[in-house]
Amino acid sequence: MNKVFTKKFVNKFKKILIKLYGYEEYMDFLIVPSIMGKKTLHYLPLLNYTDRINIDDLLELAKNTHYQIRILNFKYEAFKENDPVVMRINIENKTTEEVFENVKSRCRNKIRNSIKRNNFILKKGNDDKFIDDFYYIFSKSMLKHGTPVFDKKLFILLRDEFKENNYYYIVYNNNKPIAVMCMLFDKDIVWYPWGGIDDDYSKDLVGYFIYWKVIEDIVNMDKYKIIDLGRSGYKMGTYYFKSQFGAYPVKIDILKDKVEDIYSKYDLAVKVWQKLPLNIANFIGPRLCKYLEDL
Repeated sequence: MNKVFTKKFVNKFKKILIKLYGYEEYMDFLIVPSIMGKKTLHYLPLLNYTDRINIDDLLELAKNTHYQIRILNFKYEAFKENDPVVMRINIENKTTEEVFENVKSRCRNKIRNSIKRNNFILKKGNDDKFIDDFYYIFSKSMLKHGTPVFDKKLFILLRDEFKENNYYYIVYNNNKPIAVMCMLFDKDIVWYPWGGIDDDYSKDLVGYFIYWKVIEDIVNMDKYKIIDLGRSGYKMGTYYFKSQFGAYPVKIDILKDKVEDIYSKYDLAVKVWQKLPLNIANFIGPRLCKYLEDL
């Protein structure tokens, strides 16, 4: 199903980035500065893809500059390890039973066990308490993965701009947040860009619990066609985890003025970042994200 975000969705997201980082616009692009002073024409930071499939005009505008454009390549089939992909589940006209039947059997067992063995409670909302609880788990997960965390203001702006089309799903255990997912709702697509779990509860299968419960809730809304579980490296850990839920890969073409492997490019930086204390990472990360074109 060759679906991308709507223009309205992309424009809202662009508006948020301008408010958050003060990015300047050049035609359809945002101008992303670097710490070293280099500027990148970007369509569009933080989004894995946009509203565009045909980008000839964008390439013409970006000619002879430093640029980055991300689009989905629906025809790509020769996947290679580490290819950037989004993982999608088609839910159009499907019941939760039909979607669950497409989940791998071992994963279904883990979902059942996560529900049976624990007293987890899933809640969703977008008030300040939900954002605070989301950010608490999300920031710890970002440090674990070696990635700078966004400013909490990003999630407040998402709530204020998207309103009922932005929810934070949170799993609680004895009133303690232990797993979180930020979801953005477009016309046909529900997108999961950011989340995380408390590692102390991974053995209790909380990751399986929250993924399935969120999928189930969205399918029951009976108005969307695709759940986009976000970006992964092909045949990497998150790819295999998401594929258990019936998700399939769609290649992200990251078009730049020079060819780079984004995973190997940041390998050393990731290892250094993972060693930082949480309070330092949470102080530096939000200030650094403005300058990172590959997030």
